[in-house]
Amino acid sequence: MDSIIIEMTSIGTFAIAVFGAIFCLMQTRFPQLRRSFATLLAAIAVNNLPEAFSQLIEILPRGSASIFSFVTWPSSFLLTPLFWIYVSVLTSQNQQLPPKLKRHFVLPATTAVIALLVLALPVEVRETLYAGGDDIRGAWPMTLMGLLVLCQLAVFPQIALYLYLILRRLLRFRLQLRDFYASTEQYEQRWIYVIGGLGILFWLAQALLLFIAANTGDVRAAMVIASLAGFALVVALTLWGLRQSPPLEPDDGDDPPPSEAQITGKYEKSALNPEASERLSRKLRAAMEVEHLHRDPNLSLWALAKHTGASSNYISQTLNEMIGESFFDFVNGYRIAEAKNLLSTTNESVLNITYDVGFNARSSFYNAFKRVTGQTPSSYRKKMSQRVGLDDISEPLGDTRSIDTDQERTN
Repeated sequence: MDSIIIEMTSIGTFAIAVFGAIFCLMQTRFPQLRRSFATLLAAIAVNNLPEAFSQLIEILPRGSASIFSFVTWPSSFLLTPLFWIYVSVLTSQNQQLPPKLKRHFVLPATTAVIALLVLALPVEVRETLYAGGDDIRGAWPMTLMGLLVLCQLAVFPQIALYLYLILRRLLRFRLQLRDFYASTEQYEQRWIYVIGGLGILFWLAQALLLFIAANTGDVRAAMVIASLAGFALVVALTLWGLRQSPPLEPDDGDDPPPSEAQITGKYEKSALNPEASERLSRKLRAAMEVEHLHRDPNLSLWALAKHTGASSNYISQTLNEMIGESFFDFVNGYRIAEAKNLLSTTNESVLNITYDVGFNARSSFYNAFKRVTGQTPSSYRKKMSQRVGLDDISEPLGDTRSIDTDQERTN
């Protein structure tokens, strides 16, 4: 029964990975992103070949099982580096590959060389290595056996390393989104955290497999757990991965996103002079104070550029150098200012105010409001209702931004 479960889940994993890879390669948009994801899925499919077709391999000539195993074995060391590359492309500007790619393939290349050396051994010796037998004779086969064990153990620190690299990448990416979007939640790629959690589960299942093998020699139950965890991981990865598009990729016809050097304030080659930057600054403030663009929950740097007729690069430069805020802080500052005014002067519910001023989630509004005012919206409203002697409660308190609340609000 255990062998049937392992084989069926392996076949399912193989089929899903192959389908996803073919589907990716058929897409024309975002070619670098699609290729990187297709490469990852192809490695997953290759890695599942021995288990998925174990029944077929058994009827092939003697030694075929070990050949399949050692040929596909290096693919297991490609999975986490390829996933890291995919995440890097997904979260980069203009689908850029990460630098210094060669170092990410040192371990897979090493295992490929070892696998070739094993395949060059006589069939009897190779079959003994494949079965993990204790009757290995000869210095060279024993050396290869030791290298196989060391490489197999290296999978675990490799997974831990790349999970850390992916987490660090995502945290930096969340900060980078603030230069392009006023509401970042839908672009933060939180699904990757779920994949990371499943990856940790798969990692623990593999560790359990080795532990049981070392102590009892009965690995079937652990293999079932590892197989089911791997299947769930691939299903989730494929379903979410096929739906993704680069969040930092502008709409067709828009300016490319500002470079990292520009975002950090290095605009030496920019043609935007201080006078033009000052005029653009006034135009940006008018877009919020008069035209209330901050109420658009999907407002982006590129949408603001279209509205003002200015380059997105120039807007980014003006926000960083002239105004001293990121796009996210600039827009949400106006949202909070209007929310404070509505909390002070109306009985509208906090949830309605959340959406009226441009936030697309109550949690985002609460976090932003508390970060700016140091208190929750409900606490702020209660404090304002108890305050005595307010000469002009319609003026936003504690914020220098001007919001024209007398003008009828447009939605």
